[in-house]
Amino acid sequence: MSVKKLLIVIFILLILNGISFACVGKTIYIGHLSGRSDELMANILSRLITERTGTSVKLKKYPDMSAVLKAGQNGEIDIFTLDEKSAFETAGVKSREQAKETYNVKFNLVWLKPVVEKDDFLVPVIRKDTLKKFPALPKLLEKLNGIINNVQLEEIRQDADKRGMKDAIKDFLKKKGLI
Repeated sequence: MSVKKLLIVIFILLILNGISFACVGKTIYIGHLSGRSDELMANILSRLITERTGTSVKLKKYPDMSAVLKAGQNGEIDIFTLDEKSAFETAGVKSREQAKETYNVKFNLVWLKPVVEKDDFLVPVIRKDTLKKFPALPKLLEKLNGIINNVQLEEIRQDADKRGMKDAIKDFLKKKGLI
């Protein structure tokens, strides 16, 4: 192997090593509603982040979306997921683009790419401060785009009822090649 090729390989390994350890030793707080689907989605995000980055993740449960939004604004949580109905209600608008802009400007929160875009619209929302601390996080969460829908969530939920949430989510993410 030539010296040039060896240097390229070492450079690539150093870059990959830096990405994987960028979040180690830090904690991310994920907020969710008390419903089973919301808890399941929060656990999917948690497991993906923990397995891929080594970051500690803690979940916080809230009674309604306005409480989740307030927690996001106040820095109690770093990430939460938002469906279309909740987005419109909390932002006081009637389109996705208006809601996205309102969250960004008024609430200081950023919508990442939706996990599901069509009828079952679901988007991870992250605090701007969190983006600065964890710049690789959006790219990681984007790996969920298009692989989760209501049918798959129901399958995971049924599996979780039988074997436990941690095992069901771990198997799902492994089958999808995410961990």
